[in-house]
Amino acid sequence: MTDKKIKEFDTTIFLEEIRKRVSVDESQLMEFLSLWEFKTFKRNEFISSASEIPRFSIFVLKGCLRQYTVSDKGDETIVYFAEEKHFIGDLPNMRSKTASGFYFQAIEPCELLTLSAENWQKAFVQFPWWTDAHLTGYQKWTASLQQQIAEMNIKTGEERYLKLLNSRPKLFQRVPQHFIASYLGISPETLSRIRKKIFNI
Repeated sequence: MTDKKIKEFDTTIFLEEIRKRVSVDESQLMEFLSLWEFKTFKRNEFISSASEIPRFSIFVLKGCLRQYTVSDKGDETIVYFAEEKHFIGDLPNMRSKTASGFYFQAIEPCELLTLSAENWQKAFVQFPWWTDAHLTGYQKWTASLQQQIAEMNIKTGEERYLKLLNSRPKLFQRVPQHFIASYLGISPETLSRIRKKIFNI
């Protein structure tokens, strides 16, 4: 992991995403930006691990990372892939200072903006517009995760595969197939059969 000062990299896409969510004075936006820290992670490097108290919230400037759990038997279940322009993190555990149940790992070399727990609290007080926007986004993510869990029971593996292929086609070019299988809740062998059926390969 490498840390850099905020002025040493391009924050354009981050600022664009904030402006999409809220209308705010530019001076406030720059002050808010100063609370974030730039970090880089190598391919396969862990950003944070389960049993650790989350130290920061994340915005992806470049790269792709995965959020996943590991069962007592050692089985991995991926719950989310974060690409460019995505916010990700374990907000409830970061705020309550309790151990997370998630692992966050870079699939590709990643350039991230991170907001520490301490600075999240500062932003919470100083910038109410950020609190509202962030919590709204987190609620949408939670609803999406709940829908994903429900679809494990009501949709077939093929239906889930096609939905992901239609909604996030570029993901398949940057994520290993066994990660896709884990995210869809199917075995790599089942995924292979689905792909053969759809693409005649």
